Amino acid sequence: MDDDGAASPAHHGGGGGNICLVCDYCGDAGEYSPDDAEDGFFSCRQCSAVHTSTQATAADPDDFQTLANMSFHRVSQSAKPRTPAPYKTPFHAPHPPAAPAFNGFDEPSEPRDFVSGDEAWGDPEELANRARWRYVQGLQVILQRQLEVLVERYRVGALVCVVAGTVWVRWVATSKVFDEMWARKVLAEDEAAQRLKYSAHGGEQIPQEVKLELEDEALLPKDRRRVEFIFLRSLRMMLPVYSTLSVCFLACHIAREAILPTDIYRWAMEGKLPYVAAFTEVDKLLGISIKHCPLNARQLFRPVRVIGIWQLEAAAGSIAQRIGLQLPSVNFYSIAQRYLNELSLPVEKILPHACRIYEWAMPAELWLSSNPARAPTQVCVMAILIVSLRLLYNINGQGIWEEICEAGRDAGGSDPDANLPPSMRPNGDTSEEFGTKELLCTLADAYDNIDVAHDYSKDLHSYLKYCKDVVFPGIAYSAEEEHLIDIFQDMYKGRMGENPKAHMEEMRTTKGVNKRGRDGTFVGAKRFSSSPGIQRIKSEMEDRGFCYMPPRKVLRSDGYLHYRRKTTTGSLVCVGHADYYMLIRAFAKLAEVDVRIMHTSVLKLERRLAWIEQRIGKSLDALQNLPS
Repeated sequence: MDDDGAASPAHHGGGGGNICLVCDYCGDAGEYSPDDAEDGFFSCRQCSAVHTSTQATAADPDDFQTLANMSFHRVSQSAKPRTPAPYKTPFHAPHPPAAPAFNGFDEPSEPRDFVSGDEAWGDPEELANRARWRYVQGLQVILQRQLEVLVERYRVGALVCVVAGTVWVRWVATSKVFDEMWARKVLAEDEAAQRLKYSAHGGEQIPQEVKLELEDEALLPKDRRRVEFIFLRSLRMMLPVYSTLSVCFLACHIAREAILPTDIYRWAMEGKLPYVAAFTEVDKLLGISIKHCPLNARQLFRPVRVIGIWQLEAAAGSIAQRIGLQLPSVNFYSIAQRYLNELSLPVEKILPHACRIYEWAMPAELWLSSNPARAPTQVCVMAILIVSLRLLYNINGQGIWEEICEAGRDAGGSDPDANLPPSMRPNGDTSEEFGTKELLCTLADAYDNIDVAHDYSKDLHSYLKYCKDVVFPGIAYSAEEEHLIDIFQDMYKGRMGENPKAHMEEMRTTKGVNKRGRDGTFVGAKRFSSSPGIQRIKSEMEDRGFCYMPPRKVLRSDGYLHYRRKTTTGSLVCVGHADYYMLIRAFAKLAEVDVRIMHTSVLKLERRLAWIEQRIGKSLDALQNLPS
């Protein structure tokens, strides 16, 4: 609105001359008296726009000790030509419909924390709409980058991209993130929560005056920054950042790829799969978010932590359940073959027998579930392989491992594998049959060679690079800091070059003795003490919650031996022979679960197989007794 030089308002806000103001938005012209000003500003009677360049001032004449007459006039706040200010209305004033949005953020260098009100971003619904679009588009970009890495780096079939796209669209639609009433619903729920918080005072009844005061405070317009994070919290609950990893794993499961939750977790944790630092790529592909959304990429897409193995599979099962997918079981053949190859076991002999058990039993644990307390599907695959090995190699407490340890002790070596005959050694180049002793020795060697530690924990240089690229990405350094970092890196490299043998010995000691993996086991080279081998197994079993059983002297039967758990001193203890423990501990470490969880899964599978055999026996008896 422009004034035409009319008289200034009189003192005390009353009397005096009127002024004529023309609205810059609707063009309405009218005369205004000092009494029409609210908080010193004049508002248009037609569109309620506030004219900020004209202000009525008033004061009490008794406050000034002067004999002259006092006049009160309008004060122009800018001597420049009158142009619309970036923020045209105060926080409490209604927003004019024709006002342009996002004018206050054309210059990225302007401090965002000092924006007065939400008028620069329009009404809350407009703010919610832009934040919602930015969030969904950013997650889709992250999912696209993850699929590209899976296909290009890890040789996953391109079919997962098609499957993941379909699953993602249905998942976004099911989440109702684009509901028209989403913004109002979120604000209403937050307002109700604030009222409930104010009214809850230990069950005491609040006086009526206090209630009204608190209600009035809750109904005040919310601060823009607070509204932003209310929307962000709602978006992260409806579409969590980790849902991209869940969609990737679910697509691999549907496409029958041998990709496990442990793979997704490890790759995301080590930064090989874009997740922790993926927010740095969002702005590169979608542009600077400050022009489209007040929240930056770090606030929107930076995950708090990497989701665990169990939670990842449960999230994938929950997504499939919510979008109505009928999932198949896991690709047992591919996963079992992969595990057998990693343990250096004969695939041609073991895998067909395991597949028959799988087709016969079909346990429900091979299907994805939304229950986060259920063991992952890979544990059930391992249980089937363990039962197959016990049946094929007759591992039923005959004391095979005790014989191996006794042979190594009599030969004077602390390593049980060092003095075995060539046919018993894991890497022995012989044509003799692969028996039970070879199996246990191979599993013992595979257990020591399985490395469950992350790649960035191998040395200091790898860890510092991991922190720079993954943990703290996008942080700018000054020239002095860059120079100081280079000096420290040169010192570290020089220390490695002076005495590489001592450095490797130090790293081997750190990895093999003092450092533990995620499953609680020591990582690195073999650990052999001066005590006999069987004593180490007894001590390890006791630490893992197992009770050692001596070998069976009198074999009552050559059948399958079923183990049970017993309660001692108020705790549940797993009972087993050394042969059985050597078998399950290697599979448990490869699956990255506790040995007791693996043992429980084996017991559950054995009970199911026994129940099936019992049902088959009853059915055969019923067929034989049919009346002729």
